[in-house]
Order: sequence, then structure tokens, then C-alpha cells
Amino acid sequence: MKPWLKALLLVFVLTLCGGAMVADHLARKHVPPPSARELYSVINRQLSALRASDFESAYQRAAAGVQEKFSRTQFELMIRRDFASMTETSEVEFGAVAVTGATALVQVFLTTADGATREYLYSFSAEGGGWKINGVQSLGREPLRQLPGMRI
Repeated sequence: MKPWLKALLLVFVLTLCGGAMVADHLARKHVPPPSARELYSVINRQLSALRASDFESAYQRAAAGVQEKFSRTQFELMIRRDFASMTETSEVEFGAVAVTGATALVQVFLTTADGATREYLYSFSAEGGGWKINGVQSLGREPLRQLPGMRI
């Protein structure tokens, strides 16, 4: 093969790869913001799965990073150990929602049958055309009181 043809082929391949990188970057950059209800729905589906001890379904709502960090079995053990109250939730209320690009945060209040309310901060990431739970942080136990917010 002639050297000029090799150079032309190399330039073509590099241009093609560069174009693919730019297209991928632009596609990821323009993630449509979710509605609050869309995020609430993801949380409710995961909580329903946890209440039913369906850890497989709950695990599927977790972001890829969470699934890379924890196997399905490790995920179940973590929930049972660190977030046991989520498996006993009788009432869910939502607070503030913040969306920035491909990430979102949702404040959630979970009340168990004994009336104890715990506050959590759910973080989300946009993945595969939807939103997945990237993490949950416990913000502590709230005193027993009527909480303002949307009841679903």
C-alpha cells in the first residue's frame, strides 16, 4: 500500500473516531430534565420492591456505579444492615428536588408503622434514557410530627 494512501486512511479513521466522540458527548450533555414525579416514581418502585423483599427489582433501580460497587447479594445485605427501615415503610413524603444536568437530588421522608420518620437524600444519575438511584444518604431521624409535603 502506498504511503499517501495509508496516511489518508489513518486520517479518515481518526476523523471518524473524533466525530463519534463529539456525538457521544453531545448526546450525554443534553439529558432532558426529569419531572419530580418521574423521580418519585423511581423511589416508590424501589421502596415497593424493598417492602416485598424483592431485592432483585430494587437492585435494578440502582445506577451502574452502585451495581459495580455491590453485587446483588452485597446490596441486599447493605439494605438489611444499614437501611432496614426502608423495608418497613408505611408512608413516603417528598421534599425538595434539585436537578443539575444529568444528576438529581430528592429529599425523602419515610415513616414506619411505629410512627418513626427518617429523612433521606436520594441522588440520581441519568442512565440509558431514564433515571437510576446513585445513592441514598440518611439524614437522621425526625421527631414524631405531621410533615408537610406531597403524599403519594
